[in-house]
Amino acid sequence: MDLVEIRKKAKSRKPRKKAAGKSAVKAAEKKTPVDGQTPVPDPGPVTTDPDELQEETVAGERGKKVHARKEELVGTLTTLDDVLMSQREEVKEEEEEQLQLLTFQLGGEEYALNIMDIKEIIRPREATEVPKTPDYILGIFSLRGAIIPVFDVGLRLGMPKSERGPQNRIVVVKSQEHLFGLYVDSVVQVLDLPLSSIEPPPEILGGVEGEFLRGIGRIDDRLIILLNLGRILKLDEIGGAGHLELPPE
Repeated sequence: MDLVEIRKKAKSRKPRKKAAGKSAVKAAEKKTPVDGQTPVPDPGPVTTDPDELQEETVAGERGKKVHARKEELVGTLTTLDDVLMSQREEVKEEEEEQLQLLTFQLGGEEYALNIMDIKEIIRPREATEVPKTPDYILGIFSLRGAIIPVFDVGLRLGMPKSERGPQNRIVVVKSQEHLFGLYVDSVVQVLDLPLSSIEPPPEILGGVEGEFLRGIGRIDDRLIILLNLGRILKLDEIGGAGHLELPPE
């Protein structure tokens, strides 16, 4: 090998050594901390995979939705508790036993009978008088083949005889398989009265004997007198009525 070739080879090797030296210095600067500063720990590899980043985002959104759903469920349960409590109170009120009544007027007062005893309500009609009967029995009439005695309820309760008018009605009731007519001033309505609002009857109320009363009902500002149908009819004390031989309905 001649001198020229040796020199060429030497020149080609020098740039490689410089490049290698510069790379080594740069690497050392990266690893060596600056004077007075604490080395920063290597945070480790940073995820740059788009799929992994998407999974983390989806997981975070899912956690937020679950938390919001939990809060919504807690609020819903609270609302349901309130609704159920309200429904229980309504059911309790509905379960309270009530008495269905037909109310009517007598001498300016409101009276009532159990609706289960009522057969029908008709307009007054001419009745045939029966001898030897009390004055509160107005007579008898035929209704679809059944013989029905008519009681003036006001007279039966000891009231003075009321004026007759177009509002008068005969309430047909059934007792012991027989039909009877109750002559009243006017019919008011059918209503439901809670048993808790019914008080025991006093012995005497406005001249009406207590034995004819079942109780006193209060609803709003109204006072309703419940009549004892059996005591009003009381066939065993009606002179002559026991001989009518009333046929069953």
